[in-house]
Amino acid sequence: MRVLMVSASPGNGHNSTALKIKNKILSAHSDAEIKIVDMYKQYGGKFKAWTMEQGYTLACNHIVGIYNYFFKKSEKSTYATRDKSNANQDTFPMLYGLLKEIYDYKPDLIICTYIFTAVAITNLKRCYDIPAKVVCMALDYGISPYWECANAMDEMFITDDYMIQPFLERGFTRKQLVVSGIPVGDEFSIDTDKKEARINCGLDADMFTLLVTRSSFFAIKNQQLIKEFAKINQPIQIVICNGSDKKGKAQLDRLIAKAKLPHKIINRGYVPVDEFGLLFSSADIILGKGGGLTLTEAITKGIPVIIINKLPQQEIYNRNYLVDKGCALSVDNHNSVSTQINKVIENPEIYKNLIKNIKKIRKLHVLDTFLSHFEKYPRADYSKIPALTDTPKQLVHKINKARKLAVKQEKCNNLSKR
Repeated sequence: MRVLMVSASPGNGHNSTALKIKNKILSAHSDAEIKIVDMYKQYGGKFKAWTMEQGYTLACNHIVGIYNYFFKKSEKSTYATRDKSNANQDTFPMLYGLLKEIYDYKPDLIICTYIFTAVAITNLKRCYDIPAKVVCMALDYGISPYWECANAMDEMFITDDYMIQPFLERGFTRKQLVVSGIPVGDEFSIDTDKKEARINCGLDADMFTLLVTRSSFFAIKNQQLIKEFAKINQPIQIVICNGSDKKGKAQLDRLIAKAKLPHKIINRGYVPVDEFGLLFSSADIILGKGGGLTLTEAITKGIPVIIINKLPQQEIYNRNYLVDKGCALSVDNHNSVSTQINKVIENPEIYKNLIKNIKKIRKLHVLDTFLSHFEKYPRADYSKIPALTDTPKQLVHKINKARKLAVKQEKCNNLSKR
């Protein structure tokens, strides 16, 4: 089986998911050929790649309100508006390179781990034969307004049953939808003794443990974080992961030394991916952002999360969903970090209810669910596919023409429903 995985860089969770799926497939089928491409880096040029990778982070760090304004605006727009939007048409310069990759590599299966890679494939399938099965994963608890521009997937792996109806309204069929959960590493589905995990991490086995995932666009400044730690009413154990932010870690080290807090604080720098499962197992609660993958890793491990504020809109939806389900707590105008931590420590029933609610919604071994579908996908036949003779300009012209017809048909469908 030959697999092409089409990913993208914003937030890095999409590339991380692609790698996890690749490793899962190879663990069961070592003879599989798997190629991962970042669509924007591979076919979009240096500026496009920078915009997707660094521009997203800059927007979330400095102009998240503007980012969220346009996100909400897109939700109120019509299908036709979204279909001709910049977000959709920005994929057009990459379509020729992507189609050529497909025709040259001849995959049996194409896996999309980012919404606009699925949009790109949907645009290509309007005009060109793609024999491979194409599947995609939803990596959030909210639903992007652009999924209706990506409904040419053979299978769409969604988070839970509540997504079925919204996806049907976006033009998917029930047959396309697989309720799987968000795919995270197998290590998060394995129960590990908390005390044993702490010992293996070099921590005190008996102390209440807070894990802080201080990753990109973490909205709480270091000085404020120290002030919040100082307001925690009893000594606890705090482990801080800093991602690749070496400068921020060094500043935090200085602030921790100066503050002389009563807590045991381990300020780690970059933590390898294969160590996160054990760190999560050692924690009683996690303080972090609202990214779909990190939240799912915590939920799968059975660990409640305190979710910070000042988030991009899709992470706000993730936070709202888990808070509404009683699986997470939120930092907001009424509840600070220290307020929520003290609440959990001083009220055991609150903590027990969080754990109880998590067990109701978590899905274990999601990669196994995907693998069971992978093993049923057929080989693709490219023998009848003609060579690609269109120029990039001709390809875009064809797709634009097909897109306009699709929009016109959508308008007709809407009129017929009235």
